Amino acid sequence: GGSSDAAAVLRALNRAFSAGLTRSQLEEIALELGSDVPFCVTGGTVLCRGRGEIMTELPPMPECWTVICKPPFSISTPELFSLANCAKIKNRPDTDGIVKGIERGDLGHIARRIYNVLEDFLPPQYSEVREIKSKLIDLGALGASMTGTGSAVFGLFEDRDAAQRAYN
Repeated sequence: GGSSDAAAVLRALNRAFSAGLTRSQLEEIALELGSDVPFCVTGGTVLCRGRGEIMTELPPMPECWTVICKPPFSISTPELFSLANCAKIKNRPDTDGIVKGIERGDLGHIARRIYNVLEDFLPPQYSEVREIKSKLIDLGALGASMTGTGSAVFGLFEDRDAAQRAYN
C-alpha cells in the first residue's frame, strides 16, 4: 500500500543520496507522511502504539505461511473511518495475548487473537472481505483478518500444504 511505498522511497533516497540518516531519523520523517509509515521503515515484528510512533520491537513471529487475498476493489480509508463508531466496537484484538504468543512462539495462540475492528463497519458492498476471511479459515488458516482498512485479507497457516491449497 501507500505507506509501505512511502517508506521504501524514504529508504531508497537515503541510500541513493548517501544521506546517512539513521533509522530513528527516517522514522521521524515517516511519521509526517502517515501513522503507519514509521513501522514500514522499521519492519520486523513490532508493537505499535500511539499513532504508530511508539514502537516496541518483539521477537520474530513463529515460522508460518501467510496467504494474502486482494479482491479486485479498494476500500476508501476516509470512508471506512467515517463509518467507524468507537462506541459500537464490540470485538478487539487481544494485543497482550498476541504479544505473549509471539514471545512463546505459539502461532495458534497468536492467530486466535487477531482481529480488525474496522471489519465490523464494512458496508454491505464489501461482503467479499468476510467471505474471503471465512474461506481462509475453512481451508486451514489458524486465523484470518482484513489488513488495515482493506480490502486485502490475510490468513496465517502452520502448514505449507494447507497454505498452498488456500492460495490455489
